[in-house]
Amino acid sequence: MASPGRLICIFILLAIELLSVVADLQGPRCKHLYVKDTEVAHGRSFIFNRDSSVEGGIIELSNIEPQLHRFKRASTHDGEIISVVNSLDDSHQQLMVHWAGEGSDVFVCLARDPTIGRGRPSSVFISYDYGTTLENKTHFFSLQDQSGGYATLDKFYNHPKYNTHYVFIDSTQKVIYSTTDHGKHFEMVKLKFHPTDISFDEEEPLTFLAYDKIDPQKKLWVTKDFGSTWTLVQENVKAYFWSNLPGEKQHLYVEREEPTGSSTVLSSPSYFQDEDLTKVVLKDLEDFEVRKDFMFATKKAGEKNLDLYISHKRKPFVKAVFHSETNNLNYHVAEVSDGQVFVAVDHDGNGQVNLYVSDRVTENGMLFTLSLPKILCFFPDNTWNVSWLNGVTDKPFADFHKVEGLRGIYIASQISNISVPGVRPEDLKTVITFDMGGKWWPLKAPKVDNEGRPINCSMADGCSLHLFQRFNKLYPKTRSVPIRSSKSAPGLIMATGIIGKSLEGQPGVFLSRDAGLTWHQVLKGHHFFNFGDHGGVLVAVKYSKFLGRTRELMYSTDEGETWNSFEFYNDGIRIYGLITEPGKNTTTFTIIGSVKRHHQWHLIKVDLRNAFSYPCTKDDYKYWSPSSEDGPKMPCLLGKKEVFLRRISHSNCYNGRDFDRPVKTENCECDAEDFQCDHGFERDLEFHQCIRIKSLSFDPYAVPTSCRPGQMYNRTKGYVKIPGNSCEGGYETRFLPDLLPCPFKEKKEFIIAVQKEKIVRIRLEDCKLQVLPVENLKHVTAVEYDLRNNCVYWADYFEVIGRQCFSDGKELPETLVATDVGDIADMALDWVSNLLFFVDGWRSTIEVIRTDTNRLGWMRRTILNSTVLREPRGIAVHPMQGYVFWTDWSTDDASVSRANLDGSDVRKLFTRPLVERPYGIAIDHIAERIYWVDDIKQYIGSSDLDGKMFRKVISHDGRVHPPIAVAVFKDNLYWDNRNKDAIYMADKDLGIGITAIAENLPDLRDLKIFAHGIQEGENPCSRKPSPCPYICVGMPRGGHRCLCPDSMVEGPDGGCLCPGG
Repeated sequence: MASPGRLICIFILLAIELLSVVADLQGPRCKHLYVKDTEVAHGRSFIFNRDSSVEGGIIELSNIEPQLHRFKRASTHDGEIISVVNSLDDSHQQLMVHWAGEGSDVFVCLARDPTIGRGRPSSVFISYDYGTTLENKTHFFSLQDQSGGYATLDKFYNHPKYNTHYVFIDSTQKVIYSTTDHGKHFEMVKLKFHPTDISFDEEEPLTFLAYDKIDPQKKLWVTKDFGSTWTLVQENVKAYFWSNLPGEKQHLYVEREEPTGSSTVLSSPSYFQDEDLTKVVLKDLEDFEVRKDFMFATKKAGEKNLDLYISHKRKPFVKAVFHSETNNLNYHVAEVSDGQVFVAVDHDGNGQVNLYVSDRVTENGMLFTLSLPKILCFFPDNTWNVSWLNGVTDKPFADFHKVEGLRGIYIASQISNISVPGVRPEDLKTVITFDMGGKWWPLKAPKVDNEGRPINCSMADGCSLHLFQRFNKLYPKTRSVPIRSSKSAPGLIMATGIIGKSLEGQPGVFLSRDAGLTWHQVLKGHHFFNFGDHGGVLVAVKYSKFLGRTRELMYSTDEGETWNSFEFYNDGIRIYGLITEPGKNTTTFTIIGSVKRHHQWHLIKVDLRNAFSYPCTKDDYKYWSPSSEDGPKMPCLLGKKEVFLRRISHSNCYNGRDFDRPVKTENCECDAEDFQCDHGFERDLEFHQCIRIKSLSFDPYAVPTSCRPGQMYNRTKGYVKIPGNSCEGGYETRFLPDLLPCPFKEKKEFIIAVQKEKIVRIRLEDCKLQVLPVENLKHVTAVEYDLRNNCVYWADYFEVIGRQCFSDGKELPETLVATDVGDIADMALDWVSNLLFFVDGWRSTIEVIRTDTNRLGWMRRTILNSTVLREPRGIAVHPMQGYVFWTDWSTDDASVSRANLDGSDVRKLFTRPLVERPYGIAIDHIAERIYWVDDIKQYIGSSDLDGKMFRKVISHDGRVHPPIAVAVFKDNLYWDNRNKDAIYMADKDLGIGITAIAENLPDLRDLKIFAHGIQEGENPCSRKPSPCPYICVGMPRGGHRCLCPDSMVEGPDGGCLCPGG
């Protein structure tokens, strides 16, 4: 009798199921590069392994003869639901089931013993009516020699296009069996080599390659007459691949191992039969892979570092650039989709694997952006060398699922704690992205369970829903079904999951009807599950790991809201799988199981067509797209809104196998989800903002050396639109680069600061201080500067608002406002509309005046008054976005607020207790964020323009308290400290590197920063002639509004009239 430890080991090894028989990876497994097969195969294959540790013990082989008995068949009708039970009278340890393709009624079963040396012949069964009947084809697989024996088949292959064509291989006996009529007739061919792998020419029905990896010379052969004759292609082959591009000739790529141990990649359109057409693609590489229209290769770049090279559509290979200072040891290409590549990179071999997404190709190579750190990704013998995973699989994998039928949605497992000796369920959590890896979210747990009982799970407490993927399929304590999604049922996702802080807990089956935005628990415990009829029916069969048997199939025709049961057999059987045809378009399902006492494969066909009342009509459908109120901005994915025709869940009608789902698409308005980080920037994982990588030597804000006067250039804001994203308008100006004129001459970068009775100019390049020649200042409280006209504006306490221009040295000071002037706490220039906004703290107003007129106080307008304001202090305006921001330090109503430039749509972005005495405020026009200082809270804070992504940049540092004003430019923020008589600078993102740039400046009040590119941009008010006769202000989303001065009234037609008409 086997020991308990041996039984557990056997269970682990045999519990792997639902693996594809037909794989593109040819030859030995790559050592440091693995590319997941993302092709949608023409057919679909499954492997089921008998679990002998819990079912009948180990079978003695000596007394077993090949099973050629006719199967038994039984059918039952229960409420018009039909089931057919097929007993194969076969006790092999492994069963392979393969559908000929979507829409086909043909599937093939191969029963075999996977362990080398068993010596028992295989059995082959084929159904031509979707499993109602099966024909035993084993007699076709005679070895036709004196022994009278039958083949021990390794596997079989189905042509991806001509699905009537199959090839079965017995590599040990060096024979193949081929059919071109779905197995009605077979031809046997004896070979001179071991056919360990087969790969079809997709366009030619009779041409395929055979690879002999048993031969020390690793030979690759080709046949053009379906196996009758063979020609040698290459020797010392490590791997080989087809490459098919639209409009171009098919190429065969061979990775050939050289005596030095490195590899050379060769290509040929003629199976290497014409030397003139053979090309050397790469030399001195380690690994090579082809997937879709991408090619991947690795090369050594040091003792413990590998570089990845990528070619797209056969273009020259370029180096993959990952912004990481650590080594790159292993690569797992997790997904190739929509022209983008997801790559998981193993940096240290201890489980620290990060997921990157391709950005764009530059002169430096293909740039990748960090998408998700610490993704669960396993590399055999490289990741967690002492982990149990090395004992159960030799295949690399990443817990990374593409939600089929919708663009840009992926589900991944992230490691929260990398432990020794390996990762465990309690170390894993599940996250989802809706924007091609731009941002990842936890899965929102349902509010109630499948019985309606409340679920106490709050994301604020770290609780969410976690889903089983490949890891849990291999883990000794679980045997889960992978996540299910299908292009035929867009929006539906079924998965085994756990509610909590990790993947440890009590499992259940969960369903999302809206592409992962929300989830519902539909069943408790472990189940096999699937869906059919284009998502119109869901099915599940319960299973238990040890001695668990069932006879009941659960099904739902209303997207999991209610469930019915059907007894498909008269006795409980052990379930190994629940499958349907590849497209998941039918109402027919096949249950794979084995009877108790003595292992024997059973295939039970269940047709749920009669669970529906009638065929669907147009009244049973509605157009649907994913939507969210408090999560990601849906339904736009990659800038497109996809609208699907979907059956109303409570319509008990069936879609039918030939249902062709209409899909409508339209472009969406742009928002943050449509952009990723530009080169030289990386996403802050806490605040999801793209911040500059300060360790890089180049300056992304620098004026290009090729920029000539009269030309324009783009200055990045740290973002680029996600490749394939087609959004338009919306908030795109917050993220797209600024279009700036090339400077005619170098412009200095400087600070304008106020010292009560004087205004000073401080150059940033050398911190040299200059007092501006402005006379008769008494108590200056606020300052602004007009770069275009070289004019300084100031406010004198309870006196005037003045201006001094320095263009020709001949202009005299001007008084712009001399009446109704109180405590002007701050001012902000709208350089687009030629407006000066100012805050009067004493009168509790925000007002604006025109600056392009010399008429005293003319065209003055009150934007906000004491109905909104209490004690306003700081102000900043954004002419291009149409916003005014201000602080209010009222004791009982302190706030940081925003309104449109005309005073409409007032929003308090931050209130007590987060702010208590906010003072100066500034806008970072590059990153499109606001910064402000708080005297009592002693911090400098920042958020985006909507008050989101808040963070404290610097907090409780003596050099900050008490701050008055703040300014931002490029990578740095600047502020003044009245107690220390100094102006300081620090990193605007991290708050590090605090440095005093000017000291011994008593009576500091206000400061602003100016440089090339600061006062640039336009809105509708910048058009000539102006669209407004008096005051024009920009509005959000590219709009504008005409305002009347306070001295006039608005007429019935919107025009401005003098009082009394």
